[in-house]
Amino acid sequence: MQIHSNDYLYSIKINSIDNKQLASYSLEVEKLLKSTLGPLENTSWYGTFTTANHKKYNFLTFPNRQVSTLYHEIAKNITPLLDDKPYVIKSWLNIFRKGEKVDWHKHWPADKKVWHGFYCVQVGDSYTEYQIPNIDKIVKIISKEGLLVVGKSDNDRHRSSTWNDSDRPRITIAFDIVPIDSVDNSLEVNHFIPLKL
Repeated sequence: MQIHSNDYLYSIKINSIDNKQLASYSLEVEKLLKSTLGPLENTSWYGTFTTANHKKYNFLTFPNRQVSTLYHEIAKNITPLLDDKPYVIKSWLNIFRKGEKVDWHKHWPADKKVWHGFYCVQVGDSYTEYQIPNIDKIVKIISKEGLLVVGKSDNDRHRSSTWNDSDRPRITIAFDIVPIDSVDNSLEVNHFIPLKL
């Protein structure tokens, strides 16, 4: 495990996933979502369809060997960072084509004690930048296929670089890991699944 910011931001190299298969499957899921989700959210701020509609599905619930392996790798590698309480996870695809990116944004308020991360499936020459509270300089994580990145959702902001490859999309799988007690409106339809009991 590499520490990018002490007690805040980490990355782990995962070797058990076939990223070519996962990239191909991710594009199949994107097609399925475009044909079945509705009404669709505006993609302008999010930069891409699969990200804009992240509240309408959980990528980790799709029955696929590589997706299942990713779920287990997340649980195995990130659980040691979590508090001793039950957590749930929500996941979505970020599929960016030439000229697309997601700009500076936050996830959950600090008092919710949430962790956020992403897994690099097909990332080429790209990176993600973080503005972390009480850290003066921007932390830049160079994308590498098979890299799992996780950090606290504690008023940080982050963004992806603009994707410049016209031949293939940039694909990452993002997720939020949330204490059960922090899930608002728990009686509404949602897509959280258990991560840690």
